[in-house]
Amino acid sequence: LLRESELNMLRSQIRPHFLFNSLNSISALTMTDPAKAQEMVIKLSEYMRYTLNLPDSMISSLDKELYHVGLYLDIEKVRFGKRLSFEKQIQPESLEWPVPVMILQPLIENAVKYGVYESAETTYIRLETQTAGEFLSIRITNNYDPEATARKGTGTGLKNIRGRLLNLYGTASLMKITKTEDHFEVHLSIPKDVRKNTDTHR
Repeated sequence: LLRESELNMLRSQIRPHFLFNSLNSISALTMTDPAKAQEMVIKLSEYMRYTLNLPDSMISSLDKELYHVGLYLDIEKVRFGKRLSFEKQIQPESLEWPVPVMILQPLIENAVKYGVYESAETTYIRLETQTAGEFLSIRITNNYDPEATARKGTGTGLKNIRGRLLNLYGTASLMKITKTEDHFEVHLSIPKDVRKNTDTHR
């Protein structure tokens, strides 16, 4: 029941405005660049199919999650162009690491929402991964405009991630958030084994 509830919660997180904005961007492309519009329709279809048909196990691989984050960002880049820059530094050994399905998606969405949406300048989103013993370290960092009017959020995405980590690994302390004057960073430490006792991890 807990797993079914979690799946339903994840599916409900797909933001309608993202879909509507993507369709509007694709519609505009049909007039200026039909080939690009077709490419974006394929990517949007693949992305939506994945998010609506999540695996029952709730565990994916980092490689698969990165692929679908890439689809999402490709779609958003159609709207924002050079205002959105994504960089990643991935340790090859980390690609097959088991991670909770769609654990990265809300974090990347937040970086776009609170970075790109609120600034006329380029927002740089950086994703880094590295394995250390029994843990996979994932850091997602983005800059933001401190002078922009802050977009009010509910914090639901971050709360849900903490809840999922607690469900799967027995602790919610695997996510650390650091905010400076113009940068926001989320650090995840993902154990290799589900429900592994991680109370001693720092």
